[in-house]
Amino acid sequence: MSGGRAPVKSRWQLAALGALFAGVAVALYAPSYGAPFVADDVLYLEHNPNFALPIGQALPRVLLQPYFANWSPLHHLLLYAEWSAFGMRALPYRVVNAILHACVSLAFVAAGRRAGLSRRAAVAAGTLFLVHPVAAEAVAWINQSKTLLAVGLCVVALERWLAHLRAPAPRRLAAATALGVLALLAKPAALPLPAILLAAAWTHGCGSAGRGMRRAAVELLPLALVAAVAFALNVHAQSTQGGVAPWFGGSPEATLRMLPWIAWRYVRIVAAPLDLSHGVHPVPTSGWADPRVWLPLAGLLAVAAGVAAACRARRERALGAAWFALMLLPVVQVIPMIEVFADRYLYAALPGALGLAADVGDAWARRNGLRATRAVAAAAALAAIGLAAITAQRAVLWGRPEALYRESADAWPLGRTGWTGLGAELHRKGDLDGAAAAYLRSLAVHPDDGHVRQLLGRVRLRQQQRELALYDLEESLRLAPAQPDSDWARRIVRQLRDRSVVPREDGRP
Repeated sequence: MSGGRAPVKSRWQLAALGALFAGVAVALYAPSYGAPFVADDVLYLEHNPNFALPIGQALPRVLLQPYFANWSPLHHLLLYAEWSAFGMRALPYRVVNAILHACVSLAFVAAGRRAGLSRRAAVAAGTLFLVHPVAAEAVAWINQSKTLLAVGLCVVALERWLAHLRAPAPRRLAAATALGVLALLAKPAALPLPAILLAAAWTHGCGSAGRGMRRAAVELLPLALVAAVAFALNVHAQSTQGGVAPWFGGSPEATLRMLPWIAWRYVRIVAAPLDLSHGVHPVPTSGWADPRVWLPLAGLLAVAAGVAAACRARRERALGAAWFALMLLPVVQVIPMIEVFADRYLYAALPGALGLAADVGDAWARRNGLRATRAVAAAAALAAIGLAAITAQRAVLWGRPEALYRESADAWPLGRTGWTGLGAELHRKGDLDGAAAAYLRSLAVHPDDGHVRQLLGRVRLRQQQRELALYDLEESLRLAPAQPDSDWARRIVRQLRDRSVVPREDGRP
């Protein structure tokens, strides 16, 4: 087995690499630091009723109750601590996210070494992950600290599990299990972790030995049970906002036809992240003969053949492939998602692809001598520079939220992310007519969005259009009665009704 290498040569090297990663991350995302709270940041921080409570009263609500269609108590607790320390200042939250991303990248290096990568391959993979523009959404969007937390904890859990497979010990198993549980408490993105760890048992420990695999399955059973509970709790949390999203294109078949496009976009963006956008919602396919069905499918088959050949040459590489595929499985519309595609979803899967690619490149360089080694090192350095340049551009855009949301609305007009975000930014700047128009465009995409209805009602209140505001707020309470600020909405509805205001439908989207 080749999974027993030490993570780094010394603790001093680890500390130095961590400091370097943190400095790069903080500098790379500096252009985004001037932005205010955006999108869900406002709901999770500024308008979060739990954060106005003392810790003794807030803690049970933070840990036990779903909030805005999510049950992620560890993340909620982190936001409570940050809010207590930083309040309304957005800058320190963004710096914390950059440092968290550096920590995830460093943990990836350690896990890569434990998985059998050479030192230079592990550091190269961690560096590419650090500067990859896919991370921009998770880092520059304050609320996505949950993605950073979940992925980082998953990576460290994998490192501890690989150490346990090499030299079984109760403390290593307990550490891997505890870290996995914490990852599940941070975000449901960690749900595939038990399956990934079982795959690691095959690639790095038990091989074809049935007894060894059965033992690994038994050891992972507690984590799998926690994952099942977390899944059930998050499904319940989704129901508080009206349930899961409708099928893309209106039916399971239409969704199925779109799966190759979605999966291929994730695969392609690993190597060519040239058309990133915050909020992706394509036009449904026209049928099975649509090129957006069979062209991506052909690309996926070609990539799968290459990955299979690489894994046959070295079985340990299959762990990277399993990580990538399993981390994406929950978000490729197997269960309908509000967003068909999101950069932050790929953030969770990216370590698997980069680890596999780094191992293949390193093995080729070793076989072909010094010249090949230098060529691979130069290619990795050029890739890191190019990816960092794209990331810096994305950071600039995240520092200008209106431009970010206009980009999304222009690129994907059938999606609601761009329109909703644009409405919020225009509302914040005082352009009430523009905000109302943007919210109506968002409702044209998803008429049953109670949250957007509430946002539109707030705009109508500021416009002194009380009849329209009453209609929108009552609709928001009907569609999503447990959403944040629902108590505020009920209070406003009562006040308007007491003044004999008659609701008037606010334009059909």
